[in-house]
Formats: sequence, C-alpha cells, structure tokens
Amino acid sequence: MVKKSFALRKSHGFVMLAALGFSFILIFSTFLKDSGMSSLQQVLFRIGISLAMLSLILFSKKQLYFPKKEDLIFFSAFGLVFSLFLLTALSSLVFGVPIAVAIALIFTQPIFTALISHFTKKERITSSKLCVNLVGVIGAFLVTGIEVSEIINLNVNLGITLALSAGFFYAAYLWLKRYATGKKYTPFQTLFNTFLFAFFFTMVIGVILRNFISNPLFISIKIPSIFEWVLLFLFAAVCTVLPYAVLNYVKVEEISPTTEGLILLGDPLLHIVWAILFFQQFVSFPQYFGALLILFSAAIDLKIAAKH
Repeated sequence: MVKKSFALRKSHGFVMLAALGFSFILIFSTFLKDSGMSSLQQVLFRIGISLAMLSLILFSKKQLYFPKKEDLIFFSAFGLVFSLFLLTALSSLVFGVPIAVAIALIFTQPIFTALISHFTKKERITSSKLCVNLVGVIGAFLVTGIEVSEIINLNVNLGITLALSAGFFYAAYLWLKRYATGKKYTPFQTLFNTFLFAFFFTMVIGVILRNFISNPLFISIKIPSIFEWVLLFLFAAVCTVLPYAVLNYVKVEEISPTTEGLILLGDPLLHIVWAILFFQQFVSFPQYFGALLILFSAAIDLKIAAKH
C-alpha cells in the first residue's frame, strides 16, 4: 500500500512538473521578443536546440532512427502542423496580445478538437458537448475583449486571429498524435522525427513569409547575444525537452488520463500568474472571467470524454 501511494505521488509530480515547464513558454517568448528576436527565429532555435538534446538522448540509448519510408507523409503532416502551432502561438505576442489572452485562446483547443472529430466522423457532437463548447466560445469572446461592432467590420487584431489559429493547430496536432501511438516508435523517437520535419517546414514558411511581411519581430533573423542564447537554451530545455521527457514516465495505471489532463490545465493558470509577476500584465475582469470559462469548459470536456 505504501509503495502504491508513493508511485501515485510520483506520477502526479511528473505531470505537475510538465505543466510547470509548459507554463513558461510564452514567458520566455516575451523576454526574447522584448530583446528584439522574432517569433520565427524563436521557433527555429527552440526546435533546433531541442533536436540536438533529443539526438543526444536517443544516441545514448542507441535509438536514434529516422522515419521509415511509409511514415514520411505522416511525419511531414505532423511536423507541419506542429510548426504552424508554435509559430502562430508565439507570433500572437508580436501583435500586442497579452499573455493571459493568448494562452486562453490557445486553450480553445477542445472546441476545435470536437469540430475535427465531428467532421472526420470520429465522434459525434452530443448535446452535452455542444453546451460545454458553447461555454468555451463565450469565454473566447470575452477574453479577446473584442466588441461586436469590430467583428462585424472585420476589425480584429491579427494577434487575436493568430492565437485562435494556434488553438486550431493545437487541436490538429493532438488529433494527429493519436495516430502516432499506433506506429512503432518510442515517444522520444516520435518527438524527434516530428521536430525534424517541423524545423524544415518552419524554414520554408519563413522564406515564404519574408516575401509578404516586413515586421522584424515576426520574420527577421539575427545573431543572438549571449543573453539570448541562454534564454533560447532554457526555452528548449525547460519548455520542450523537460516536460515531454517527464510525461514519458507517467504510468497510465497510476493516474487517469482525465486527472492528467486536469493537472495540465495548470499550465494556462500559471501562465497568467507569471505574466503578472514578470511583466505586470493585467487584463480586464471580463477577460479573466472569459479565461476561466475556457478552462472550465476544457475541464468539463475532459470529464465527459472519460465517461465514453
């Protein structure tokens, strides 16, 4: 009994540590943005440094394998979606979206997940799911701070659009991740191969965007200072390799997927706390209330999913 109790605490601790690591993503990105580094370069360097770390881990385990020929299309799609997710999420900050608003909109992911599942005929939207998602939609509207007239006149901040797009790409990433579990790769190998293609597609996207966008905080590339190198290394280690690594040690028999998902919802809550502590970023009460509605709908969605 004592051994089982300790194992439970250990698994919960791993999930909490992952949530803590994820909660610094937009914090590091804001520090780098304020230093003059573009979101495109942040994504490239975050993925590149993470790839180097994962290579060392896999090499030490003698598990450094590239995708099989029949899996190239899957990992290409996986990498492209992951690249778009990271780029839209970090780029929302470039256009003045506060961290609390950006992270709340990214966590509209369950709404998009329900829509993807419905249109791919994997899961029908039930009345209970519809009500829960409507709560999330109301929360998303409140958290943006957008007036109805702005929507009618299509006068919506590009950063808000990018944050919502990140929510969609997050849902698409999680949808593809389900198919990754059926392939004969370890979690680290799957992550490595996903990052490998994501790095390539980020470079391609960057070349394309440079022909249409001139905002230096969006697409410019510069030589990082020593301070920026330190931030980039911590960005990759703390927000990428560490959380994904510890999640590999969570045992499904010790903690339910619902509990794990609920603990990971600590990520957006901590994001808001760090935004206040590090940058004194405050938003209006309706926006905080909207963020809580989004997290509430996500938590209820996890509960509903656990019953099916």
